[in-house]
Amino acid sequence: MIHARGVAKVYENGTQALQEVNLEVAEGELVYVLGASGAGKTTLLKLLLGMERLTAGELEVAGISLAKAQAPDIRRLRRITGSVFQDFKLIPGRTALENVALSLRVLGVPWSENRQRSLAVLEEVGLTDRVGSLVQTLSWGERQRVALARAVVREPRLLLADEPTGNLDAVSVGYVAAVLARAGEKGITRVVATHDTRLLDRLPGRVLQLEQGRLREVAGKEWENRP
Repeated sequence: MIHARGVAKVYENGTQALQEVNLEVAEGELVYVLGASGAGKTTLLKLLLGMERLTAGELEVAGISLAKAQAPDIRRLRRITGSVFQDFKLIPGRTALENVALSLRVLGVPWSENRQRSLAVLEEVGLTDRVGSLVQTLSWGERQRVALARAVVREPRLLLADEPTGNLDAVSVGYVAAVLARAGEKGITRVVATHDTRLLDRLPGRVLQLEQGRLREVAGKEWENRP
């Protein structure tokens, strides 16, 4: 699903966000990318979605070469990808249900099916009692879960999640872990950038560490025996 070789990203101000990143992710796999704030996790996810251009190297996602991708290629990639970033990009003045349903509406899913699927995934993230609430009235954590619901309701081939449990309580972390597990049962490839090891405790996956723009594999005991 994902093939990266020698990927680097340098911003116009000279900041080296990523360097010599090599990554292979199989279809249906769950990969955690650990790292402190500023380590390059968000940049990596944005490269995978075509939101940023790589400076050097080779990057292929779902058969699409992002080093050479044109606008139609990026649109094709985004149709098969669900993403959750820390800005959420929810639509104010719309309810939680409407925000999730919009993800299926753009795909032409009939409203009856759309509503059923959207309600089901909102239940999965523990927001059954908030489906009719305007998103601006929701707490930060509730908005975070609406954004996750919107990303997974389409059943994409690839799910990219940037700190999906940041600032969530233990119960909400459990909802997120359950959603990611069900996505895996459907064969969805998941790349999750996080510094919250509570999620790893609940749902094991392959663990990578991103430090100063460099990515390396982490043995299970290395993070389990953290201080």
